[in-house]
Amino acid sequence: MSNQHKSVAIPPKAQKAARPQWLLPTLLGVAALAVIALVIWLAQGRQTSVTSPSAVVGQPSAAIDQTTFDYGNVKLGTTIETVFRVKNVGDQALVFLREPDVEVVEGC
Repeated sequence: MSNQHKSVAIPPKAQKAARPQWLLPTLLGVAALAVIALVIWLAQGRQTSVTSPSAVVGQPSAAIDQTTFDYGNVKLGTTIETVFRVKNVGDQALVFLREPDVEVVEGC
């Protein structure tokens, strides 16, 4: 009998790939745009023939109920939904020619 020992290489555990830093802000931006589009679409169905006094005369004007949202510390990968309420305060039709820009800012 021979005293030879065989060595077997044990592979290291697979390391979890890190998520790209742009992923969360991009997903939040897309979600916010989807919510804005949904709010606008739903608001179009509720328009009535009764007109209220306009804050802006001779042109359309958008008013947003809240322009900033502070969620505090949010764990990476957490989904957050936000609803923006957009109202036309002008006396002309408000038409969006493209999707509104939404900026997601990562704080310290």
